Amino acid sequence: MSKKDNGINPGEIFQGIWNILKGSVVYSHYAWKESKYLTRVSKINLSLLLLITIIWSIKNTHFWTLHYFCPDIFTQQFVRNVGMRSWIVQFLLLAVPFLSVVIYVLGDRSIKKIKGINAGFRKAGIKNAEGTHPTVKELTNLTPWRQKLLIDTEGVPAEEFEKKRNFIRSGLNTQIEAIVEQDEPKFIELFLTKKLLSKKVEYANVSGKASKPGEFVVGQTYGRTVTQNLYDLPHLLVAGTTGMGKSYFLRQMVLNLLENTPNLQVFAIDLKEGITMRPFKDLPNVKVVKELSEASEVLEKIRDEMKERFKVLEKEGAEVIDPEKHKRDPILVVIDECSLLYNASKVSDVGRKAAQKASEITDEIAKLSRAARIHLVLGTQKITKETVSTHIQENIEGRVCFKVTSVQGSALVVGTKIARDLPNIKGRAIAKFGVEIDEVQTPFIDKDGIKSQVNLLGKRFEGKKKPHGQPLISDISFRKKVDEGDIDDVATSTEGATL
Repeated sequence: MSKKDNGINPGEIFQGIWNILKGSVVYSHYAWKESKYLTRVSKINLSLLLLITIIWSIKNTHFWTLHYFCPDIFTQQFVRNVGMRSWIVQFLLLAVPFLSVVIYVLGDRSIKKIKGINAGFRKAGIKNAEGTHPTVKELTNLTPWRQKLLIDTEGVPAEEFEKKRNFIRSGLNTQIEAIVEQDEPKFIELFLTKKLLSKKVEYANVSGKASKPGEFVVGQTYGRTVTQNLYDLPHLLVAGTTGMGKSYFLRQMVLNLLENTPNLQVFAIDLKEGITMRPFKDLPNVKVVKELSEASEVLEKIRDEMKERFKVLEKEGAEVIDPEKHKRDPILVVIDECSLLYNASKVSDVGRKAAQKASEITDEIAKLSRAARIHLVLGTQKITKETVSTHIQENIEGRVCFKVTSVQGSALVVGTKIARDLPNIKGRAIAKFGVEIDEVQTPFIDKDGIKSQVNLLGKRFEGKKKPHGQPLISDISFRKKVDEGDIDDVATSTEGATL
């Protein structure tokens, strides 16, 4: 009698085993993803259950508990015989079913979400000419309330998803943040969120979140306000296409820093006739530079000041400049549209030399200035080795990237294509500091608001009291060589200079 006659089909058995293994891998895959977003209470509970499992394994408590409730089935002899096995075997007997249940429960969350999303597509009536509906190929939890879906469109154009956005949102019972086409037409990415970022964040509502010296607000993300401290960065690169909010961000950042750091000196190099930083031009502690030749000179003076500060550190045996103790103000150098500065070599020989000099000095400052409390903020529409040299890029860890038009442009700034996938909302950006990446809505303040705040800042300089430990660096001459023992003379010989 054959196996088939007995009702046993080897093919079905192998198929069943394969389905179990495949299902185990899928559930484990999604369980691992879900575990990253478990609440603290859930993680503590799971840890306690695992600890109890280990304790029970060592003492054979689990079998004696079974004997207590079912003495006829789990007899004392049975418990003694099984209990002779090592505690590791006992632990595995308990842990494997326990972990299997945990994996199933966690993985089932994502599986149910995927099934619900596929059902949402069917409910929205999205299908190709053959009647086949799109399906979810991958689900990634970006945050506890935000997800990214990789969708196999089955030939349905992305425009169809856009047209039926409201139907999809209704079917999924969640908000659609963005629908993003991929390089491969077969797929699109769908971003879902239970919370939507505000499309506009008023500066007045968030500026108070940053109040320490050197601190500024980057923007609002989901459920919190992102702040950074210039002293920790110590440099920042800001990129993004025209009209997406880069210049507004630079203005509000400088304003926030001036409010929180009274002794901050700001040197704004803006070769677009100083348009971006024009609101600050009348402040005594701000120097707005509009000409290439002057930009090169100012950068050289800042480099000279950096070297003098290194001498101070060596003399004092200190590791970093303390503005109060060493009477040296923190310095912020903002270069907006830095490509205009570094690409001036195309204009003339004089421009070429000035541009090369500016690039070399910027590179030196980026490498060495952390201890000197000198900080760089570079603004540019796009990053290439022509706009910002790779040497400078490598020494600027802080990144804020507004929407860009290419995957490469996004990857060069924040390491992924996520900035290309940003919604077309002014002020929306990706903030990357170290390994942490946040999507933020950056603060907005209009011209009248800046004017009002700058007027308040100007009152700090009224009368004899000044919040600075030294004159504006651009007013100091470093022409004479200063020996290590003459540092104090340099710091005091220019006290009469006008701020």
